Amino acid sequence: METDVSKANTYEKFLPEPSEFSKPFWDYCQKHELRMQFCGECSNWIWYPRASCPSCGTSEKIEWRKLSGKGEVYSFTIIRQVIDNSPAFQKDIPFAIGLVELEEGPRIYSNVKGDELKIGGKVEVYFEDVTPEFSLPKFRTAQ
Repeated sequence: METDVSKANTYEKFLPEPSEFSKPFWDYCQKHELRMQFCGECSNWIWYPRASCPSCGTSEKIEWRKLSGKGEVYSFTIIRQVIDNSPAFQKDIPFAIGLVELEEGPRIYSNVKGDELKIGGKVEVYFEDVTPEFSLPKFRTAQ
């Protein structure tokens, strides 16, 4: 059985480099929770994480809110060829990258899995534990 430590030594794909603003997002993902910043001043979701709301400019009423993890495919593309500088992705060819519109409104890019992937198709989040430090949010066709 593979341990978390051995995963850290064998994961070959690029991993995020969290900033002070995005670190809470990745910490929640590690707990298998999808959360985004939400502005209590203007009621807008904030994606990608930042110091202040891009809509109203406040920095004092931003909080991390849990999302349902349910949504639909807004757009997607199928990757059929990997460029030379990222051979670790070769074994996954073909794979889909999608723009998922979450039930709560914000959109997020991620891997999307499903046999019949289509625009408007219902999806749900799942988390892939790739190292002891990182669990990546991905989406699959909703059950």
